[in-house]
Amino acid sequence: MEMQDLYTMLEKYGIKGFIFGFLIFLGRTLIKSKWFSEWWSKSTDKFIEFFMKRKVKEIPGNEISESDILNHDIFNYIDFWTYSKVPTFQFSTDYRTIIFKKYLTIFLKSYKRDLSDYVQSKAYQNMDQSQLWKSLLELINKTVWDYERECEESGIPKIIILKMKSKNNDTITLTIDLIESISNSQFYESEKNFLKMYSILNILLSILENTISNSQSVCNSINGQLKGLSVMENGRTYTEP
Repeated sequence: MEMQDLYTMLEKYGIKGFIFGFLIFLGRTLIKSKWFSEWWSKSTDKFIEFFMKRKVKEIPGNEISESDILNHDIFNYIDFWTYSKVPTFQFSTDYRTIIFKKYLTIFLKSYKRDLSDYVQSKAYQNMDQSQLWKSLLELINKTVWDYERECEESGIPKIIILKMKSKNNDTITLTIDLIESISNSQFYESEKNFLKMYSILNILLSILENTISNSQSVCNSINGQLKGLSVMENGRTYTEP
């Protein structure tokens, strides 16, 4: 809504209409501002930190089995996001919509593949604390390397990969700290490390949620670096304006 629209509204609807229209104008301006974007991003980061720490405490007793690991909710959520949620996303331009959806799809599929391989190998069941922690750290590093490499090979611009990496760094650091705490904690001791593994999968689920929810803010933070880049989708070429 432009200022001319507000003047027209004042003439047509009087002072109440003008106030209503001005509030809409002000709200839209605020939402589009860099300040609001940064505030929203920091707020979601704080929320996800609180949520992740709470997840560690919300673990059921000592009755976790191998089936609970193999059929953990994280795998269902990945499938839901990959095939139902991400395809509906809309970003600021057609080009960005295609590229960011491709990034998120690669990201999710990499996590599912690497996590599935890890839990199905059952190697974690016979590890001591230090071995478990080391293997999980290697798993995180491998997964990050896998999806970043695949994104680059798929033609996703380096600026997007770097921006997403930068956004995820704090969350991954917190996650690694929590995983180390769980791995070394006597509180989570159980048969064949089932309780530890179940708890850690809950934490990893939060990484995925955080990355998906932050993709819009990352997209909006990129100004100019994508101009003129093109991508082909369904036989049609889309160019970033």
